[in-house]
Parts: sequence; C-alpha cells; structure tokens
Amino acid sequence: MSVLELLRRWPSMLFMIFMPASYFLVSYFTSDAVTMVPALAYDGDVQRTVQVLDRDFKALYLAVLGISVTSSFAAMTVVRPGMAALRRLRLVGYRAHHLLSARLYVLLIITVVSTAVFMAIFVPLVNLESVALAATALLLVGFVGVALGTLIGLLVPREFEASMLLIAAAGVQMALGRSGADAERFLPYWPGVEALKSAAFVSGADVTRFGGLGALYAVALFGLSYIVWNRRTRLWRR
Repeated sequence: MSVLELLRRWPSMLFMIFMPASYFLVSYFTSDAVTMVPALAYDGDVQRTVQVLDRDFKALYLAVLGISVTSSFAAMTVVRPGMAALRRLRLVGYRAHHLLSARLYVLLIITVVSTAVFMAIFVPLVNLESVALAATALLLVGFVGVALGTLIGLLVPREFEASMLLIAAAGVQMALGRSGADAERFLPYWPGVEALKSAAFVSGADVTRFGGLGALYAVALFGLSYIVWNRRTRLWRR
C-alpha cells in the first residue's frame, strides 16, 4: 500500500530531490571560489580548527539541507494517508509494526537514492578526505530525517503545519551551523553534520561518537513514532 501511495505521488518525490539539488548547485557555483574560512571539526573527541574553502563549507550544509528535507518530507507523505484502510488491515491480522515497517522499508530506499544523488553532485565539487565516511554521514542525516518526518507526520494533523516544522528544523540547523552557534548541538541533525564535517575536512577522522549519537536520535524518534502509530491504528473494542 505504501509503495502504491509513493508511486501515486512520484512527481512530488522527484520534486523533493530536484529542488534541493538545484539549490545546492546554484548556491555552490555562485559562491566565491577562493575565500578560506576557519571551520571546527572533530577527530574523535578532539575538536580541531581547519582552514577550508567557504563554498565547500557552505556546500556541506546545503547537502545536509537537501537530504534532510527530502527524507523528512517523503516520510511525512508516506505515513499520513489511509488510516481507515490501515485499521481494516489490522482487522485481518496485520500488526502495527508490520504496517509501519512496510512504510519504513520504502523510505529506506528513498533515503539511499537521494543520498546517492547528492553524493554524485557533492563528490566532484568538494574535496573530501573520506568519500565513504561522507556518504555514511549523509545517510545518517537521511535516517534522522525519516524518523523526524514520521513523527511529525503522525503528530501534526495538517500537512501545511507539518511541512513548515520540517523546513524549520532543517533551515535552523543550517543557519546556526553556518554562524557557529553552540545551540546547533541541540538540534536533531547535529550528529550527522559533525560526522560530515569530520569526513570532509579531517584526514583519518574518527566519527564513531557522532555515528552512535545520530543512531540513538533516530532510534528514539522511531520509538516515539511507533507509540503514536500503534495508538492511531489501534482497534478499540466496545
């Protein structure tokens, strides 16, 4: 059912990937190609200051913005519709985790595809110390985006308000990160951002800490989503 819903909305899915990717390319090629800026990046628990191209630093946050928006919007789109049909499926024996897992498998595919698209754009333009770690960091951002989009999509009844919350989460993350504000660490995408900065700018970086923290964020959000999902699809006996 979730696959059919996704196929029905394939123009929206393409738009979710195309618009952030286009914004990324326009912003990158209109930025100064020689200006260097200091950037803070972690190597394990040690924070280092490295000099990087300003447009490479900006590109990093634009990639995070694109992946987070694409994955969270896809999740919101997939989990919202068809609650009446889901209750009928519960009547014939499907459990809540079966129905939610089916949607999450589809969202996993979307996240991997969107990450591959952004990596195909990102790698030729930005000098990365580790392409594999950068791809892993962007996947982490995507998984957190899916978890956040799932939870917001289930909690917020109207699509417009849910969309604004997801855009705000990604936009505020980018704004605070570019300005170097400490408040960035309290936002959901921070572990993925720090892992990506380390992968991009620190040779041989250890991103285990941020990978684990990001996975913990995703698991916590998915856990909350399951609680809400189970309640929304529950069959109340009279």
